[in-house]
Amino acid sequence: MRFALELFAAAFVASVFGSMVGLGGGFILVPILRIFLGFAPAYAAGTSLVLIVANSASGAFTYLLQRRVHLKIGLLIAAGGLPGGVLGAIASFHISPRLFDAILAALLVAVAVDMIWNAQRRVAGRVERERVTSIKGMSYRGALALGFVVGLFSSLFGLGGGIVLVPTFLYFSELPAHAISATSHFAILLTSPVGLVVHALQRDIVARDVVPLVAGGLLGGPIGARLSLRLRSPQLLVVVAIALVVAAATLVWRQL
Repeated sequence: MRFALELFAAAFVASVFGSMVGLGGGFILVPILRIFLGFAPAYAAGTSLVLIVANSASGAFTYLLQRRVHLKIGLLIAAGGLPGGVLGAIASFHISPRLFDAILAALLVAVAVDMIWNAQRRVAGRVERERVTSIKGMSYRGALALGFVVGLFSSLFGLGGGIVLVPTFLYFSELPAHAISATSHFAILLTSPVGLVVHALQRDIVARDVVPLVAGGLLGGPIGARLSLRLRSPQLLVVVAIALVVAAATLVWRQL
């Protein structure tokens, strides 16, 4: 019972924060599963994807009601994410724990540093109130390629793919910051179930953890989506960067 409550609390916090910044919350939950609960890489990734799907479902619904999602880009990313999701789930079963933690930590730090030094300047010049439907957003071929990478990282690390989507949207799309968060969440909703199914077939998901993870994801998603409206774009990026560094530090600490 205590374990279920702890898992629910972790899922709720990860879900709220994930919805705020469009990263899905997996970058918080996976380090918790690896460090404090001792999950193997494949089990951590598969279990985290349970939260990702629940969180993205509730959060994306809220963003759709707010009309902040670029539907065409989200659908193209989902199409490209199908093969990547399958490959990532299979790879997570064979990767060593040390390599898993090292690559994930390096990825988190790289994205955080990039956001602190470069991304804020790119966001500053964007028109926040422009209608999302009136923007092409990004190259459609680029969206398909991005979808493959998102699917791969989503299934391999259980992150949902937002850690790849958000920086890529910042540099290669015309979307304003809050549309980036919303479209990222929508794309995660469409790509994550692929990896979840493959992980389930590989028996990487612990059945007893599903209920607290889903409950935390469903409750936290809408709250995070609404809280994101209270923060300006630069503030959102700073919050993201800090959280990524903290998550990376915990993974490195585990290997010391």
